[in-house]
Formats: sequence, C-alpha cells, structure tokens
Amino acid sequence: MTRLLLALAGVILLAVLALSLVWLAGQVLVGLGSFIVGTAGVLGRLLGYLLGTGLLAGLAYFLASAWRPTKGARP
Repeated sequence: MTRLLLALAGVILLAVLALSLVWLAGQVLVGLGSFIVGTAGVLGRLLGYLLGTGLLAGLAYFLASAWRPTKGARP
C-alpha cells in the first residue's frame, strides 16, 4: 500500500511540476511578447520622427540654398 501511495504522490508531483513549467513558459512568452510589441511601438514612432525631421531638414536646406544674395549686388 505504501508503494501505491508513493507512486500516486510521484504522479501528482510530476503533474504539478509539468503544470508549473507550462505556466512559467506562458509567463516568459507574455513578457517577451510585451517587450516585442513595446519595441515595435518605439521604433515606429522613431521612424515617423525621423521621416518628419528629414522632410523638414530637406525643406530647410532647399530654402537656404535657394535664397542667396546676388554676387554683384551693392549694399
């Protein structure tokens, strides 16, 4: 009878261990997913910022190079 109870306790402990490992793997995957989604959001906003900054810098460069005083003008 003792062997049967020990075997039953072993099976229950293995089941609890397996369930806890599945839960832990789920927690790790949720954390990893949150990190990936957060990183994608930050990189998306950075890309928008860089595109806007590049557009404004290009416009400023164009306007600065287009507006030049004439070479022979006297003040």
